[in-house]
Amino acid sequence: MIFLLYNLALTVLALLTLPVVAVVLLLRPRYRLGLRQRLGFFPDEVVQRFAVQAPLWVHAPSVGELLATRRFLQALKQTYPTTPILLSCLTPTAYATAHAQVLEVDAIIYFPLDHPWIIARVLRRITPRVFVFTETEMWPNFLATLQRRKIPTVLVSGRFSVRASARYRLVSALFTPIFRHLTRSCMQTQADADRLIHAGASAARVVVTGNFKVDGVTAASTQGKEILATLGLADRVLLIGASTHPGEETLLLNTFRRLRESVPRLLLLLAPRHPQRFAEVEQLLKAEGYRYHKRSQPMSLAPTEVEVLLLDTLGELASFYPGAALTFVGGSLNKGPGGHSVIEPALAQVPVCFGPYTRNFATVVEELLRDGGGFVVRDEEGFHQQALPLLTDARKRQEVGARAFAIVQRGQGAVERTLTVVRHVIESPCTRNTCNT
Repeated sequence: MIFLLYNLALTVLALLTLPVVAVVLLLRPRYRLGLRQRLGFFPDEVVQRFAVQAPLWVHAPSVGELLATRRFLQALKQTYPTTPILLSCLTPTAYATAHAQVLEVDAIIYFPLDHPWIIARVLRRITPRVFVFTETEMWPNFLATLQRRKIPTVLVSGRFSVRASARYRLVSALFTPIFRHLTRSCMQTQADADRLIHAGASAARVVVTGNFKVDGVTAASTQGKEILATLGLADRVLLIGASTHPGEETLLLNTFRRLRESVPRLLLLLAPRHPQRFAEVEQLLKAEGYRYHKRSQPMSLAPTEVEVLLLDTLGELASFYPGAALTFVGGSLNKGPGGHSVIEPALAQVPVCFGPYTRNFATVVEELLRDGGGFVVRDEEGFHQQALPLLTDARKRQEVGARAFAIVQRGQGAVERTLTVVRHVIESPCTRNTCNT
């Protein structure tokens, strides 16, 4: 009954919003990308490729999940070199990135809309051997249909936050059966596993394997230290503002000015997240009267005069982490972006600060806060209070950095552990969802 009501609501909503959707599709070409595939009409070559042999279907919705899943896809292809792999994405950016960077798969598609008519068409044309999906991408009709057809469903690098738990609780009648019949759920942490079990998943089918985002990060190069040495800035105490968004540069600059009173040798490295904002941040530096050096330009100041290093290049940020005293990770002061990676600075044994909005790395952030390897800052005063003891006490920041590193280190190995679980599901003679082992 609950699925009948859900699908009735989907259909009525689709009909009511059809005029609005038509106008949006007409005015916003970006929203038309992949529309045929979202409606279940895939290219003939894709359908024909998987008519011969059932694929291993892996779903990674956005760019973050896609890049984090890359090593798992590589390991899966090495394990099953003759079995085709189908990759699905949700966003146009992820779809384009997959075509440009992911060579381990045999086809890439947009994930279909979760309507029973569309799902029925898709699964008539492509019947996967197993469906593997990341984070908590729960699509009721798709998963329920796979489960009815006895096709294994495996959640990998699974995340189930307190917020998600509360949200799913509101529609528990719809999702509890889905959770209960997942073939396996490979969760990032024990807390994620416990919350999923509490939401209805079978404890016998839930295992903690780790976070793909942690497993995919490698130690940074020393290029950043070499750059600082070349610029004559190697002896400075380095504070990094990483992947910053509007408003975050202001917080960093104002706090930096106060911190310099106690730490005269402090150097701020600003790395805006998006290249189109490099000029905007430079204008902010000029307006506030800071003496700065742009990484892309020859040095025009004496090293002792430089207060801010503006990193207006791409691909170099991570290499500066090993030489940093403290890092603030951006995209986290406001709700929109969801926070950028805290993993690279933690791997470099650097204390990490971030704003209150870190849903993209919620699990790692939880552990950093719990174990004292990272700190939340909400405003300039809070940032100053957290940063000052770390910048003035080398031993303290080494201790905090070591805690951050330990969190990342124990999370590594997720790909290998997850692959073991997925192999067991694929190769087990008991592939029905009624199996409990």
